[in-house]
Amino acid sequence: MKRCVLSRLSGISLLLLLALLGCSREQAANSAPTAKDQSIAITVSPVEARDLQRRVEAVGTLEADEEVVVYAQVSGYLGKIMVDLGDRVKVGQPLLQINQADFQLQVQKAEAILQQTRTRLGALNGGEILSDDRQSMVRQAKANYDDAALWYERMQGLYKEGAVSRNDVDTAMAKRDALKAALDNALDQVRALRDQLREQAAALELARRNLQYTVILAPIDGSIKQRDVSVGQYIAGGSMQNTKLLTLIRDNPLKLKASVPERFQGQIRAGQEVKVQVEAYPGREFRGSVQRVGPAVFTDTRTFPIEARVPNREGLLKPGSFGKARLQIRVDHGVPFVPEEAVYYFVGITKAFVVKDGIVEERQITVGERQDGLVEIVEGLKPGEQVATSRLSQLSNGAPVQVNATPDDSPPNP
Repeated sequence: MKRCVLSRLSGISLLLLLALLGCSREQAANSAPTAKDQSIAITVSPVEARDLQRRVEAVGTLEADEEVVVYAQVSGYLGKIMVDLGDRVKVGQPLLQINQADFQLQVQKAEAILQQTRTRLGALNGGEILSDDRQSMVRQAKANYDDAALWYERMQGLYKEGAVSRNDVDTAMAKRDALKAALDNALDQVRALRDQLREQAAALELARRNLQYTVILAPIDGSIKQRDVSVGQYIAGGSMQNTKLLTLIRDNPLKLKASVPERFQGQIRAGQEVKVQVEAYPGREFRGSVQRVGPAVFTDTRTFPIEARVPNREGLLKPGSFGKARLQIRVDHGVPFVPEEAVYYFVGITKAFVVKDGIVEERQITVGERQDGLVEIVEGLKPGEQVATSRLSQLSNGAPVQVNATPDDSPPNP
C-alpha cells in the first residue's frame, strides 16, 4: 500500500517538473531578442571631399622697418628740443638745436679772413679778383723788368758802337736778371695768395656747414622711440664718443621676423601673402607679404628664418610685439573630411567606424587639420563612405547598427 502511494507521488512530481521545464522553455523562447533588437541606434555622416588651403603657422616678432640712432655732427650745449617720445616726424624736420653763438662767430671770423685775402688780390668792394698780370705787385714788377730789359738791349747796341764799356753792359744785364727774378717772385706771391684764398674759402664753407649742423634734422620719416638728452646738456659730436640724442623708427611698414619648420623649405617664396595676428587685437588679421627667405636652417631649432613686410598705416602695430603668422602654401582638392563627432580616441589610437549595410567596420585613421567643425582625414577613409557620429564608445568591429533618420533621434556621442 505504501509503495503504491509513493509511486503515485513520484509520478505527480515528475509531471509537475516536466510542466515547469516546458514553461521555462516557452518563456525563454518568447524573451530571446532578434538580431534587429540587438542592433545599436546611431547617426551617420558621409565622408566629404573638400578643397583645403594648406597653411603654415609661424611665430615671430614685429620690428621697425628702420631704426636710426641720431647723433650730432658738432659739439656744444643743447639749446632746444623740438620733439619728444612718440612724436611723428618727416625727413628733414628739425629735431634739436645746439647753441649757435660760437658757430656764428666762427663764420664771421672766416668771412673776415677771406675778405682780407680777396682785397690783397684786388677784389675791392666785393668785386671780381683780378687776373695775375693785373695784380698791382705783378704790374709794378713787370714794368720794372720791362724797363731793365729795354735798357740792357740799348747798352748792348752802345757797346757794339764802342760808346760804353763791357762793365756797363754786364751791369745792365745783372739789373735785368734781378728784376726778372722779382717779377717771378711777385707771380709766386699772387699764386700763393690764390691758394690761400681757396683754403680760406673752404674754411668758411666748413664754418657755415658746422653752423647748419647745430640744427639736427630727421634722417627718415618715422616716430620718436626714445629721447636721451636734455636742454643744457653738453653734446659730443663728430667723434667716437658721440652723445646719443634720439632713437627714430620707421613703423610703416613693419617687419615680421619669424621661424618656419624646415619641412616647409621650398614651399615659401617671396611675395606670398601673410596674415598676422597680435594679442592686442584678438580676432583681427593684418595682411602682408613675404619679403625674404633665409638660405639656411638653424640646426638647434630645425627652422629657417623668413621676413615679412606688414603695412601699418593706422599705426596700430607696435615694434617689439609678438606676432603669429599664417601663410597659405597651396590648395589641395578632394581632401576627405568628417565631423569631429565621428572621430574616436581610445588609449592613444584614433578610430572611426564605417557603416555599411548595417554593420560597423572599425578603422584606424590619421587626422590632420580642423576647420568649421570638420576634421581632415589624412589616412583611413575615402570620400563617400558613411561613418558613425554617435554612441562611438558602444561600437566595435562587426557590430550591427540601426541608422536613425536624423541625428536628433539618437543620444549624443558619449
